[in-house]
Amino acid sequence: MRKPTNDVDMMLSSAAYFIAKHYGLSLPEVWKMNMREFEESFVWASAAERVKAEEMEKASGESKSRTRVASTHGTMPFSN
Repeated sequence: MRKPTNDVDMMLSSAAYFIAKHYGLSLPEVWKMNMREFEESFVWASAAERVKAEEMEKASGESKSRTRVASTHGTMPFSN
């Protein structure tokens, strides 16, 4: 089965935007890349974003474990 060109164009445009945004490039600069540069830039940008997301998730989990609400079991302050 052959995919329509519009889908391929949309995927390439999305990848180009992702690369441009990640590296702070303009879209014309991205489109001037050869295919190898484009692929490598996409792979490295994707990997960097994944690592960043994992670090954020880890930091979020650590901060959640530190933020605990005091238990209401046992004696309450000033209850004597």
